[in-house]
Amino acid sequence: MNAADRPGRAPPTLVFAHGWGFDAGFWDALRIRLRAWPQRVLERGYFSGPVADDALPEGPLVVIGHSFGCMRLLARLAPSRRRPCAWIGINAFARFSAGDDFRHGAAPRLLQRMADRLEAVPAAVVDEFRRRCGAAPAGAAPRPGVLAGDLRALRELDLRAHVRGLAAPLLVLAGTADPVVPAPMAADAFPGRAIGWMPGGGHLLPLQAPDWCAARIAGFLAHHGLASASASASASASASASASASAPAPAPAPASASAAREGTWAGRPAGGEGGEAPCVRPGGVAARFGAAAAHYDRHAGVQREVAARLAARIARLDLPVRPRILEIGCGTGLLTGMVDAHFPEADWTITDLSPAMLAQARSRLRPGRASRYQVMDGEHPALADGPGRFDLICSSMALQWFGDPARGLARLAALLAPAGHLAVALPTRGTFAEWRRAHEVLGLRPAMMRFPAAGALRPRRPDVAARIDVERIVDECGSARAFLRGLKGIGATAPRPDGRPLPVPLLRRVCAEFDRAGARCSYRIAFSLWRRDEAGAHGEASP
Repeated sequence: MNAADRPGRAPPTLVFAHGWGFDAGFWDALRIRLRAWPQRVLERGYFSGPVADDALPEGPLVVIGHSFGCMRLLARLAPSRRRPCAWIGINAFARFSAGDDFRHGAAPRLLQRMADRLEAVPAAVVDEFRRRCGAAPAGAAPRPGVLAGDLRALRELDLRAHVRGLAAPLLVLAGTADPVVPAPMAADAFPGRAIGWMPGGGHLLPLQAPDWCAARIAGFLAHHGLASASASASASASASASASASAPAPAPAPASASAAREGTWAGRPAGGEGGEAPCVRPGGVAARFGAAAAHYDRHAGVQREVAARLAARIARLDLPVRPRILEIGCGTGLLTGMVDAHFPEADWTITDLSPAMLAQARSRLRPGRASRYQVMDGEHPALADGPGRFDLICSSMALQWFGDPARGLARLAALLAPAGHLAVALPTRGTFAEWRRAHEVLGLRPAMMRFPAAGALRPRRPDVAARIDVERIVDECGSARAFLRGLKGIGATAPRPDGRPLPVPLLRRVCAEFDRAGARCSYRIAFSLWRRDEAGAHGEASP
């Protein structure tokens, strides 16, 4: 019998603490995989939305800290009388700033430079750090005071003595390609402690590899008698599922000096036909995305953020327990994995134009799931099931490649079951406005594809109701070169049909203007949610 199964003994509560520049939502993917345990998430309050809340629950605790969150837990609990049953650190450290006896730490001058800029441009500092970690911009206003105080703690604290004094079990999980806590730093920060390494893992293991993390945490807790019988069974299932999951992509490498020359979304001299080209998908789009499949996730910070926001909306829909789901343009499976976490018994049909992308997406679903994979043009769906089958049709950052998104959506709506939902997210008109302005200031016209207007995404059929929300996401690119390199990294470099790359001297001028204006690019993302009425009186979709 495990300790947690003994009569009168409460199971331990898992207490999660997020790192610098993140919030409590960071833990969502991992928490759902560890739902057999009671849980509490500590919110540090780095942003304007959530209120800081560090209250600890009663009873036995297992504390789980990511990055600086682990340091906060050590500083708070290691010297206190409130001793956790176990400690878990992910991408963690007991000291961060370099010193004479900690040569692998971060240079103190870099932390001071961040602190100096934080008061003037807090959002830029936070988003640059998040981008280095492999995450999307925060999307909420930062609180400079709290962030600055914790930057001081990162410079000053050395809690390695606390680690040496821990009597409770300790699990440390780290990635060999972590750009924030490199492997030598992690080893020095936990002297004499074993570390579980994920080959190729970056700094956001709970986001990049939640199955891998959950399996090791659940196994660790079961080994130390901190899991009930049901939790132990869940741990075994999770471990089996994650054994075949692929390792996450390593952190992005710095953009090369030649990146600007490689972008095919550069402009052309002004003149000729005005306005934007029609939203026509180039014939080579599947090949472009296929070529990017292996390294897509390294550059997909905004795409990951959009998928997370769409998945949160989908989680609130009134879907059956075992929904039949069709995904259009799955890519590497970012949305697939997030939605699957909310609907673990779903029956999936997963499609993409690119076989290479489909292969990557397979790793996001646990083995044994009811799932089918099909190479398919989502604008003209060809499925054996026919109309009226799916409870949910979803797509993230794919429908902008349709020749006519409105007609394509109408065809997809015909596949919905009565009371079924269609949930899509895609960039709309106004996306990349800063890149466009950098051309227009110089009298040039960008060669980018045309994005649809958000209003064009409303249904054309009377049996479907819709809600459309448009949200702005700002990517602090850092430079035009990094912006273009990121587009190439995800395969999104198809120009407008009548576009041609600028000569290198003109492109350099555009890049210089883009950098001068702040080197940031905004996305106007439409989240379109459709619901078919329960009567299900479908007519034919518009051709």
